[in-house]
Amino acid sequence: MRIAIVLALSILMACGGWAQAPEAEAQQGMFYVIGMGTTPDLLTLRGAAALEKCDMVLLENESDAEFWADLIEGKEVVLAYHAARYFYGIDPADLDTEEQRNMAEQAAQVRQSIVDRVAQAVAEGRTVGALQWGDAMMYGATWYLEMLPEDFPSEVIPGVGAMQAAAAAVKRNPVFGYDTNSVVVTQADFPGRTDLNEQLMETGTSLVVFTMHFDYPGFFEQLARHYPLDTPVAVVEWAGIPGMENVIRSTVGEFVSEVDYENLAPDAHLLLVGKFLECGQGRIDGLAAGQAYVERMHGGMGDAGTE
Repeated sequence: MRIAIVLALSILMACGGWAQAPEAEAQQGMFYVIGMGTTPDLLTLRGAAALEKCDMVLLENESDAEFWADLIEGKEVVLAYHAARYFYGIDPADLDTEEQRNMAEQAAQVRQSIVDRVAQAVAEGRTVGALQWGDAMMYGATWYLEMLPEDFPSEVIPGVGAMQAAAAAVKRNPVFGYDTNSVVVTQADFPGRTDLNEQLMETGTSLVVFTMHFDYPGFFEQLARHYPLDTPVAVVEWAGIPGMENVIRSTVGEFVSEVDYENLAPDAHLLLVGKFLECGQGRIDGLAAGQAYVERMHGGMGDAGTE
């Protein structure tokens, strides 16, 4: 009987009587660049869902692993050091010193090794997340995406950035000033240039300034040439971080003399400039003028949605 069963099974298999189970398709991996917000409780629902899927995360500093410890528990951590972004897009041969050229070449090697590791992990079906403070598309490390192929399976998850958190801290909207509805987001002038920001100041627009490597006296000297000295300014340190956030208010004419700018949190504060920061009758008059404009254009707000 046993021989007969074995013989029957052999015949069925030889004749293709049993279909072979198809091999499972390799699972598609994914690469997320996740804006983590300025503090863990500002991580978006979409960002949290993407992070939950990740089994490997890229961090820029050891301190990030401590700050986000609860969110990355059990995940493989790869340190993609902040310095890896240095000299990105610059040919080392164009740099002035041997030290700079060596640093640029080392940074390029680090970037390539990280990108290779991401590509290999995704090819193996793993989900990788590059975690970026604030919003990844605002001064974040996006060279990952630029070095990977255009069709590489990836997604960027927006986050609450320092600019939004700073606006929330001062409770004012930078794009809704009574003298201008424009805002320029900038930082220190590009290396080798000292006039780009001053050209922007000539427009009189509101400013949101990221203050990395910032020359406060020089910047305010430029501001004073184009803005009334009583134009309000505000510095927001540690925007969006409970217990650490700090707002310092001044004016274009008085900031350098009354603010201890040399002891502001390094690379952790923003400068806001413009009349949008004002309270009082001037802003009320401006808002009233805006309301009058809307009513002229649309026949009055009370008519909205009526036939």
